[in-house]
Formats: sequence, C-alpha cells, structure tokens
Amino acid sequence: MVKDTPKMQRFFKLAQVFTPSAPVASRSFFAGRVEQILEVTTAIAQPGRHVMLYGERGVGKTSLANILQEILEPVSPDFGNAVRINCSTQDTFRTVWVKVLEAAGQDVPDSWDHGTPDPDSVRVQLQRFPKPIVVILDEYDRVEDDESLSLMADLIKSLSDHLVPTKLVVVGVADSIDQLFGEHQSIQRAVQEVRMPRMSQPELADIVDTGLKAVGMEIEDVARQRISRLSEGFPHYVHLLSLYAGQNAVADDRLIVTKGDVSAAINQAIEKHSLVREYQMAIQSPRPGTLFSRVLAACALAEKNRLGQFTASAVREPMTKIMGRPYEIPAFATHLKAFTEIDRGCVLRREGTERRYTYRFNNPLLQSFSILTSLAEGEIPEDYAAEIFD
Repeated sequence: MVKDTPKMQRFFKLAQVFTPSAPVASRSFFAGRVEQILEVTTAIAQPGRHVMLYGERGVGKTSLANILQEILEPVSPDFGNAVRINCSTQDTFRTVWVKVLEAAGQDVPDSWDHGTPDPDSVRVQLQRFPKPIVVILDEYDRVEDDESLSLMADLIKSLSDHLVPTKLVVVGVADSIDQLFGEHQSIQRAVQEVRMPRMSQPELADIVDTGLKAVGMEIEDVARQRISRLSEGFPHYVHLLSLYAGQNAVADDRLIVTKGDVSAAINQAIEKHSLVREYQMAIQSPRPGTLFSRVLAACALAEKNRLGQFTASAVREPMTKIMGRPYEIPAFATHLKAFTEIDRGCVLRREGTERRYTYRFNNPLLQSFSILTSLAEGEIPEDYAAEIFD
C-alpha cells in the first residue's frame, strides 16, 4: 500500500486540477480567455461602466467570474471583495439584492421587507459600502420576472449616471444582451458587452497542458490534439477527457498521456455522463438499424456559424463520410424534423423559414456527447475520425 502512495497522490491531484463537474475556482488552473479578461477588467476600470458576460451554456462564464477577484487584486487594490450570487427562476429584483447585501455582510434595510425596493434605494445601499466591490450576478438568464429585468436595467443606468464605484457583472446564457434585458437602449452606453465564444483549439490545449504540468505529467501531441478537437470548444469536455486519460496513464505507471489513453477516456466519459438519458431519448427507436444516432452525430460534426447554427446542407458532408456513400438531404430531413419535436426531447431547435431553416443544439453540451458516443460505438469510421480529430 505504501508503494502506491505516489500513484494515489497523482490520482487525487488530477481530480483537483481537472474539474468537469464544477467551474474553475483558482486562477492557477484557469487557461485562455485573455481577450475576455481584458474586456471585463477594462470595463470595470472605467467610471460608469458595467459588464454583461454572455454566451452559450458550458463555455466557461462562471469560471471567469470565479477568478475575477484574483485578477483584480494586484491591479486594482481600491476594490474590496468580488461578491458572486446565483440567480434562480424564483428570484425577483428584491431577492437578488437581498442576497447581494447578505453575501457582502451588509444589513438589509427594513423597508425592503414590505415591498420591492426601487433602483435608487439599491444604489444608495451600494454607495454606502466601505470599499467598492464587484457584484457578480451569475445565471441571470434564469430570472423570469419581467418587472425585475426592467428594474435591473434602471439600476444599471442609475449606477452609471451617479458614477457609483461598485460594479456589476451580469452573467447569463444568451446570444445577445437583448435576451438578458430586452430592448433597453438606455443602458447601452453603460454596459460593456463581453461575449464568451467557444474556446479556441490553442486555449483548449492550454487547459490540458496547464493541468498535467501541475501533476508532473505530459501528453503526446496527437493525444492533446484529439482531446481539444473532440471537446468542440467546451472546457467541460477538456476537463472530463483529460481527467480520465491522465488517470489511465497513472494506472499504467506512466507520466505521458497517449492517444490510447484518450480512446479509453472516451468510453469512460460517456458511460456515466448526465447526458446519457437525453441522448437515448433523442436516438431511440423500436426498429433496429435506424439512422438517428448517425444523423445526430452528423449534426454535431456539421459546420456551424458563431452562434452554433447549421443548415441541412451542412449535414450532408459528415453524413456521407459516416455512411461511406453519398447521402442527400431528403434521406435525413425527417430525422432533423424529429429532433425538433418533444418525442425526441427537442434536442435541436429549428429557426427561420422553410427552405432557409437553421438548426442548433438546445443543449450545446450534447453536441460533443453525440460525437463521443458515436466514436465509442464505432459509428464514425476511424479514417474519418483521424481526418477530423488528428
């Protein structure tokens, strides 16, 4: 047992640095996002400026929010703590700001017990803070109360007009600021819109190298490349695959992660993933040999725009490569439509008009999961997989 201590320590350390189930909580394990960090910190430094951090689910918005204080401390000592709260579907303007004051260690005014505070009342409370802080409202897209959204927009305008030094960073799943606040043109000059796109290949590779270096390990180039490409821009999958691949190498008494470790990690990743049920609902059929799993994989592999949208014609090429013979749109058009319906969990969202439809995954994380599952089950030919991922 004593002989295995270093191995167990490395297993434990891998689980600390690669965290697929939780956002990154430390600057030392955060990689990439230099452009977004500069945008956020520059906006915070500007008087009257606040931040809207938005993008797809799973692209790392909360991880960036988590490390803001570490980033700001050495460059802006005038700021106090960064206070982060999670919003919910039950939240209102009042409950959000009660959470903020309590998290900041401030008293909640008695008058707030009898109704919704107006934006000026909240502004006055923020001006009374001993030191300005950064208030991070995470998962703001979950707030459903329309009046609360309007009041928050009014508050941002008030904070900007009065040059209140405390800053807001509003974080949410959205394609644009309008989806978080509606068309409130009055706050446009007061807000820095920071879009978090999917991570680039070099950024994803940097996550792999940063984590493995912390554990005293390395990775083959082809293995690193396969992990970063399979992850489709989502840090969750980089952490998941790197964790399992690293553990496979350690179990085999190696300090270098290989492509074989990544292949084993793919099978481990899909075995107990939370998306298994959603995926099975999308592809299930009483008839054997149906194409649902292959069409979903082709959708995942289709070329997309910056919003993650793709067309039926973009599915044609990956479907042809997967099937090994030409596949035209009529052969899988009914499958695309079925994926937008409730019987298959509405895994795809269809937008636009007939003959100009675009599609995208309702849950972006299902995109990578579909690819991983099809690889594990041999539905994507190895030569096509090598062409794409190696």
